[in-house]
Amino acid sequence: MNASSPSRLLVVGLGRSGQAVVRAALADRFASKFDALTHLTVVDGADTADLREQAADLQQYAAQVRPELEVRTYLGKSTLPEEAGSFDLAVISPGLAPHDPLTVSAQQRSDELISELEFAWRLAPATQQWIAITGSNGKTTTTMLCDHLLREAGRCSASVGNIGEPVTDLLREGPVPEILVVEASSFQLEYTTSFAPQAAALLNVSPDHLNWHGSLENYAAAKCKIFAHQHSGDVALTWDADPFAALARTAIKETGATSQAISLQASPPPSAYREGGQLWLYFDQDAAPQAICSAADLQIPGEHNICNALFAAALVAHFGVSPEQIAAGLKTFRAPTHRLELVATIAGVRYFDDSKATNPDSVRAALTAFGPGEAHLLLGGRGKGTSYEDLARIALAKVRGVYTFGEEGSLLAECFRTIQAQLGTRVPIRSCEAMVDALECAAHRALPSEAVLLSPACTSFDEFSSYEERGEVFAALVHEITSEDKDPASGAADEPGGRV
Repeated sequence: MNASSPSRLLVVGLGRSGQAVVRAALADRFASKFDALTHLTVVDGADTADLREQAADLQQYAAQVRPELEVRTYLGKSTLPEEAGSFDLAVISPGLAPHDPLTVSAQQRSDELISELEFAWRLAPATQQWIAITGSNGKTTTTMLCDHLLREAGRCSASVGNIGEPVTDLLREGPVPEILVVEASSFQLEYTTSFAPQAAALLNVSPDHLNWHGSLENYAAAKCKIFAHQHSGDVALTWDADPFAALARTAIKETGATSQAISLQASPPPSAYREGGQLWLYFDQDAAPQAICSAADLQIPGEHNICNALFAAALVAHFGVSPEQIAAGLKTFRAPTHRLELVATIAGVRYFDDSKATNPDSVRAALTAFGPGEAHLLLGGRGKGTSYEDLARIALAKVRGVYTFGEEGSLLAECFRTIQAQLGTRVPIRSCEAMVDALECAAHRALPSEAVLLSPACTSFDEFSSYEERGEVFAALVHEITSEDKDPASGAADEPGGRV
């Protein structure tokens, strides 16, 4: 660790990140980092058969590799038991909000409370190179883009963090790539105290996870922590159209890092921008802008993905990747799964899986990939306490039909009908029970050259275990559709605002 070795370590949450922290604390590779460790305690608010098995495996493994270490596990605890004592260091799961009683009790009983991302930063060698990316939307695509561009340019990199493998596991397993590209969530950034990537990006901030952070301002402040500990020579990227860009740049000024702007406009010239359908880099104000490639060369549709491509280009350029190498990589990158992914074209209707769109802003971004009256939009799942009014105003002016489903379905339909009455539009709005019902309704009404878009604006946890499962089920259902199932004339007879 960057600080002295803890003697009493608390791991709050035995999910993927918690397990990664435990494995690192017991690993031979990091023995010198934990040479003073005498007590390891794990606590989790849940108590399931899987967790009990993991806890038993932990106890057994610790007894083999560190028999002198006292290991305690507490499952099904809403707060830290009094008998657990106090701790030098606590590492908390991203699933636990700051106001959660377990979080509060852990904070009260620990000298320091950090995230797994901060924990990994302290384990990594000082020479490790980092790219970190956060934002309400586009994190995964931009992270994967950066990793793809680096690899295509012959560099050794890996995408980690919120995108998949915990950073700590990668560091423990080794060998560690030259550059780590980290998708950093606001949950992870909330509890960072020294994390300082050489290149960092805040893509955008829109209302999301407000039930976790308590307010949009708190959420934005957590996102801005990606820049908080950068140094001179580091680069910090923001989007000029983001409402919180000014807040982020204020934070950047205090660090000495170089602030760079991403824009879809050319004037005044930012660091990476689009002009005349071309993507450009412009880091050296004493030299001419450098052309990358045409926006039409991108294999990922939508205005938001042009922005993501510009961010990725600027981030990897900081590590010496040339415009020619960036162009070659951008032309071969395809959308990751469940992110505006074309599943199939059936009877002339295209079906898109955008299950990763779990907030209204990501749905608005997805709609930029479609023309007016082209998309049949499927919305629903479990809500996150966000407003849908702005989404409704944008969607109702653009889509062919709206089909709501799941726990949030009735609320979504009510909001869309209220906004429709204000706008005077006549877009069919259908209330369905489950996602399969919404898909069947949309598929029945969609005409050749139109599209059916699953872009839910909600989490998946009412019907599914994850957005990945939701997208996989959607794709399986789509492939069950045949041209015989469709009535091409049915779309003309829809009653606006009707219900299924």
